[in-house]
Amino acid sequence: MLTGSGAGRGAAGLLAAVADLVWAAHCAGCGAEGTPWCRRCAGELAGPPLRAVLPGGWPLLAAAGYRGAARGLLLAVKEGGRSELRPAAAEPLARVVEVAGRDLDGPEGGAWELVPVPSRWASRRRRGGDLVADLAARAAATARARGAAVRVRRGLVLRRRVRDQAGLDRAGRAANLAGALRWVGPVPPGPCLVVDDVVTTGATALEAVRALRAAGADVRAVVALTAARR
Repeated sequence: MLTGSGAGRGAAGLLAAVADLVWAAHCAGCGAEGTPWCRRCAGELAGPPLRAVLPGGWPLLAAAGYRGAARGLLLAVKEGGRSELRPAAAEPLARVVEVAGRDLDGPEGGAWELVPVPSRWASRRRRGGDLVADLAARAAATARARGAAVRVRRGLVLRRRVRDQAGLDRAGRAANLAGALRWVGPVPPGPCLVVDDVVTTGATALEAVRALRAAGADVRAVVALTAARR
């Protein structure tokens, strides 16, 4: 029977063995064996944020374009059920939040409000919860540990059923989401950053901006893990 540190090492080894059985030990970005997320792929998301402007003039900052390692990471977390990779996805999102906080006119003595876009109920059931809200919470915790004044404010809800966006063109996505979101609860007291996992046409992010502004919130920008090149 193991005791003390030996028992700890034994338990850790058992957990690692179980993890290897449950999750394939390969990099989500490049497929390299022996690690779920390699240093080279992590480096692809460690550079300066991708910047764009959404319709209406809203700034968009994303950790990387929706391709390569970033696309592989998001798909592994979002569709592959690889929850062990969520911290890896939250780290670059935290850096984007920090950059946005430095670049934009921030609050004096207050905090930035991270407002995640809500997932459809079908997506929540399939993924075991709201992925964007989870990534926002993890990113906020990481940014706070590095000194940023940031917190998550959840209040955007779907007011009607919407279709899965996959397969819809730009006009279809805009029509699918038009007026679909509303804000419930107290209005965020500080400047808001809308958070999404991936921005393609921008329809989801722009509907979130609209709903927040209709409630009287001070929206400054949209931040995301990945974004399609615009």
